Amino acid sequence: RISDSCAEVTKGLRCYFDKALPAMLLYKKEQKQYKEEIKGDVSPSTVYGAEHLLRLFVKLPELLSSVNMEEDALNKLQQKLLDILKFLQKNQAHFFLSAYDGDSKGADGAKGK
Repeated sequence: RISDSCAEVTKGLRCYFDKALPAMLLYKKEQKQYKEEIKGDVSPSTVYGAEHLLRLFVKLPELLSSVNMEEDALNKLQQKLLDILKFLQKNQAHFFLSAYDGDSKGADGAKGK
């Protein structure tokens, strides 16, 4: 079913995001904020928003190149990821800050702050 595959892609994307954020998606100046905000069982995907998600999309081709996946399944995944990007573009006023200040103290670049 379509909804099952979307749910699977979303779950996988969230997992990749949560693992990749501290390892490769944060700017050096954002590392301190991460350490302050993400404690205990807090998931980075519940704190960080679309600006950081786009950074993952930039890295995905590199990350997916090491995944052993059939070509047909990979093509379907790429189409779903493209659909997500189109959705974000169409709804950018809702998901993106009008101005991003990575220098500020606190979590200005994070959702819910």
